[in-house]
Amino acid sequence: MFPSAEATTGTPSTEGPKPPVGFWESFLVRYRGFCYRSLGERLDRSLQSEPLAERLKQAGIGTSPGLHYAVMIFTTVIAGALSLVAALVLFAGFLRSPFWYGYVGLVVLVTLGGVWVAFQFLISARVSNRKTQLEKELPFTLSELSVLASTGMSPIDLIRRMAQRSHDPVMTAEFRRIVYKTDIQGKDLITALAETAKESPSEALRESLWDLANMVHQGSNLDEYLRAKSDDVLKLKRVVQKEFIERLQTFVDMYISLVLVGVLMIAVAAFLLNAFDSTAAGLDANELLLLLTYGLVPLSVAMTAILISVAYARSE
Repeated sequence: MFPSAEATTGTPSTEGPKPPVGFWESFLVRYRGFCYRSLGERLDRSLQSEPLAERLKQAGIGTSPGLHYAVMIFTTVIAGALSLVAALVLFAGFLRSPFWYGYVGLVVLVTLGGVWVAFQFLISARVSNRKTQLEKELPFTLSELSVLASTGMSPIDLIRRMAQRSHDPVMTAEFRRIVYKTDIQGKDLITALAETAKESPSEALRESLWDLANMVHQGSNLDEYLRAKSDDVLKLKRVVQKEFIERLQTFVDMYISLVLVGVLMIAVAAFLLNAFDSTAAGLDANELLLLLTYGLVPLSVAMTAILISVAYARSE
């Protein structure tokens, strides 16, 4: 959702050359560039938002706080305008509800609030997803590091070797950041490890990198530490998976009580409205059933599926 660092701030990327992009990706790049030139650049000069900048780094989003706010403002305005047109067509043109102005205002307000909240949630979701992927790959990465360390490789050679892997892409990218800081920015290995740990959303990875930096500084035995750390992370992973299995029962109860029972109650209310030839907030029984069938039911099922998917991803 955001442009790369080099596209907005002139900072070179550590990801290497990228393959050609399609129309949609090209459109997004132009849109982000427009947002940055129109508003983001001025916001970067006037805003002092270190916490947001830190969160963007942890989310793996190579952009600036000013650009984040600029894209959020422009997207919110566009979404509000589109929702206004759609609500007018639906409630004033198609349904011809006597309270169309109220529904139109409600749809626009919900859209504006939803887009604004979605941007706030975006960073947290990206941080959470990146943390999940890092902690998923961390035990196997530590085991691989332990094997390589037992061969007598120096710490910097270990990091360079891990940065050349073709598997575990998220953890490999972390090692590439360390190599970029040492080989391109000229920092020593301990500083590079500490800075990468600070930018990581995973507490387990942060501890591992800080411990690795301390052991490099002290000249301690990396092989023994990495082997023990890998076992500890695997034990923690098993505990998380056990908690997910227990949490599934909660999702089942929530789905039955809130989704199925709630939908049934709305359907009964629609039939009662039809029996008494009445309306609810300007909607008759047929319109209420249409809203239930094509709106509330799919939304309820989708939200439940999303919650289960998020919980499952965190347990992997």
